[in-house]
Amino acid sequence: MSIMEFANGLMNHPAYKRSRVAIFFDNDYGLLEEPTRWMMAVVKRKSRSIETSRNYAHILARYFDWLDDEGYGCAAWQSIDEDIFDAYLAHLSQPREDGSTIAYETALHYAYRIYDFYRWAKKNGYEHSLEVDREEIEHRLDANQHLLGHIKPCVSVDKLNFNLPTGRSALHHREVDKFVTQSDYETALALFDDPVYAIIATIIRITAVRPKDLLQLPYRGRGLNADFVPYDQGEAPPDLGQRPLHYEFASKGKVRSIEFPGKLWQAICDAYIPLRRQRAELYRERTGISPPNSVLFLNKAGYAVTYQMLYREFAKIPLLAAEAPEAGFKGRRFTACMLRHSCATYFVYEALKQKGRLGQHFVYDAALDEELRKLMGHKDIKTTLEYYVHLVNRFIHDDLLGDLKRAQVDASLSALLGHHDYGGGK
Repeated sequence: MSIMEFANGLMNHPAYKRSRVAIFFDNDYGLLEEPTRWMMAVVKRKSRSIETSRNYAHILARYFDWLDDEGYGCAAWQSIDEDIFDAYLAHLSQPREDGSTIAYETALHYAYRIYDFYRWAKKNGYEHSLEVDREEIEHRLDANQHLLGHIKPCVSVDKLNFNLPTGRSALHHREVDKFVTQSDYETALALFDDPVYAIIATIIRITAVRPKDLLQLPYRGRGLNADFVPYDQGEAPPDLGQRPLHYEFASKGKVRSIEFPGKLWQAICDAYIPLRRQRAELYRERTGISPPNSVLFLNKAGYAVTYQMLYREFAKIPLLAAEAPEAGFKGRRFTACMLRHSCATYFVYEALKQKGRLGQHFVYDAALDEELRKLMGHKDIKTTLEYYVHLVNRFIHDDLLGDLKRAQVDASLSALLGHHDYGGGK
């Protein structure tokens, strides 16, 4: 468990005079500098009473205890991503040992305080992997509460014989929960009631681009993204399907680029661009102007798709599947980030298969490391590569990759186009 102590370091300070300021330590009594500094910042705000400051400290301490209990470790708070944060929100909604549950407003208060800590950390130069907007918190908590009401949570806590990139032991149920099998991916495409989200899911499944990065994809690009032209059907250059397009975007405060499959853009032009133009008319009727060329994705009402909309629509999939068990969707959760993770998993599976190394012990491969780095947009991915190699070998053992269809453009597009009538004016 993480350790929280109180000190009176500010008691004699003439400006603050605050007693019992929280200090955080890991299990070995190593100082957790960032959360301790955050608490110092909280107590220095005169608008925060002593009781409020202590409340914040206890909330953060409970969060760190949960990270320890789940195998991530409080010291790895910077590596926590949206999926793990969702698991924490689900934890807040679960009954206690005595069967009681905390009030929704209390759970929301807890979630906002953890968000406040991460926001402060980013502002003060402590980089981390959690990309969540304040406006998303309530939607995420709602989605996880509804999910718990429909699907019985898995209680297995078996540890696997390999570590997460954070260095902590991988837990079997966590790894299964955050992976989307090919069959679940294809089933989900049919469950979306707005095909724009199926298009988005397909792009992430093929490219592993982060959801917020994907929403920068233009309707009509310019500059380095000038290759993105909304061609009418039959007007695309004959070589478009054989060459990649340069896609450059802002990602986590940096500029990143990937090779976007030309065949994928051609399918978007044929299947979605006519629909996008219909929705642009709704946008014009409402605002008097056309939607920006920098915005590709519009929903049924003609509004630009936001990350919050994306998260909400993806979270509905397990709920819809629970109401229609014949659909065959077996997963407990479904998020855009999970599709990115699954793309990387299948990518490593294919690479190991081609090299004849499936089921073998990890051997560092610099070429594969570089390919995975480009796919995921990471600087140093060696520990991530090792994690994915172990994960693939475990999933082969679990038979989770038995239904694999190559994670290439053709198979994914066939699955997409088979589920929606894109010419029907939806």
